[in-house]
Amino acid sequence: MFRKGVLVGCVAVIGFVCAVGIYGQDATSLAASLDKNKYKQKEKSKNGVSVSIEMYVDIKNEPVVKQPAEYSGRYRDEFGGFSLDLRVAGNGQAEGSGADTCDGDMDATKTAFTLKNAWVKGAVLTGEKVFADGTTEKFEGVFVNRTTQQGKNANAIETQNTEFGLGFIQKNGKMTNRVFLAAK
Repeated sequence: MFRKGVLVGCVAVIGFVCAVGIYGQDATSLAASLDKNKYKQKEKSKNGVSVSIEMYVDIKNEPVVKQPAEYSGRYRDEFGGFSLDLRVAGNGQAEGSGADTCDGDMDATKTAFTLKNAWVKGAVLTGEKVFADGTTEKFEGVFVNRTTQQGKNANAIETQNTEFGLGFIQKNGKMTNRVFLAAK
């Protein structure tokens, strides 16, 4: 009896570790796709005086695994174009509603959607966006801690900020955007 109990316990632990590994790998890949590093340096001369301008931005995303229901909440981008109100049950089943911004010809149009058939597994949220006109779009995002560093260069960081939220890649025709919705 004791051996069976130990065997069942070992199998359960191995299964849990494998599931976390599978979802952790997906979450890690998704989070890495949201990372960004940019450095610019310009030299300007005016009236014989040269000025060097440097700008550095580094954005890193780390997946955050919580109990599924803990992901419930309001998520917003900093510009007000994207939003998601999310409700997640203890088993990972999720639903929600929000808005996307579609940048067409310089005019930003907010389009409301409902999130259907959604699930949270590990730090990954998957589902389907259903828009008011009936069109659908697959959705895959990752819950992350996003750390942004800014300064003159990698050795002269002036600000650093870390926020929790939901990140995803938004494709609109030929454009691809990295979107981050901070938890509010």
